[in-house]
Amino acid sequence: MTHEPQLHWEQTGSGPPVLCLSGFASSNWMLLELLEPLRDRGCFILPDNRGMGRSPPARAAYSLADLAMDGLQLMDRLGHEQFAVIGLSMGGFIAQLLTLAAPRRVERLVLLCTSSAGAAFKPLFPILPRQQVAELYHLPPAERIQAALAPALCPLLSRLYPALHEAIRQKRLANLEDPGQVMLQYDAVAAFLEQTLPLADIRCPTLLLAGEQDWVVPVANGEQLARSIPNARLTIVPDTDHLFFLEKREEVGAMIARFLDQGNG
Repeated sequence: MTHEPQLHWEQTGSGPPVLCLSGFASSNWMLLELLEPLRDRGCFILPDNRGMGRSPPARAAYSLADLAMDGLQLMDRLGHEQFAVIGLSMGGFIAQLLTLAAPRRVERLVLLCTSSAGAAFKPLFPILPRQQVAELYHLPPAERIQAALAPALCPLLSRLYPALHEAIRQKRLANLEDPGQVMLQYDAVAAFLEQTLPLADIRCPTLLLAGEQDWVVPVANGEQLARSIPNARLTIVPDTDHLFFLEKREEVGAMIARFLDQGNG
């Protein structure tokens, strides 16, 4: 494991603790947008992964298992022995690793628009060669963000949710990530996708949510996760894509709230 300076993290709400893990090349702002209306349903703890947002830059290569350990160490520092976990896209990869590493600590698991690794799962789209990703993240900011929100990745966002599309574009412009740090994260994801996880060992109640027209993470992968994790259930959100959790924030937030409440009764 590589050791890094303590992560920047934010907290919103009060109640039982929930660790919230962000997606690829992103700080925690997308999860903050989703969870802000749920402030009365839990204490949501949102770290910025290494090199992202306001966390210190990573000084060396790392693995997603290292990011899982970062999350566990943060919860240790905050004094939370047991907690729920929400993982968004790549954050779902980290959440699976964290749950497998500390099964007695994770009480409930929420996986949003995510997949796992191994031959049972379809490839993610687009899987770009390393050089192309590096070139993409060196484009001028407006071009980079236009590519990230293109219909090839988010087919419904601009057509069905134009105001949200513009709001996300502005948020991305205000939260640009360092290209070198993005590539360290790319390498960690690529290594993760080469392994196969013992998903049957994840025993906590698990809520899987996917966008009906997610072209980044095939819905079939959510279905495979639901088959592979013993106590999991999948809900597919209609008329949405990879950003379904913002496109239908109220509906998705209500589903997450109900699921978390089941563990607090």
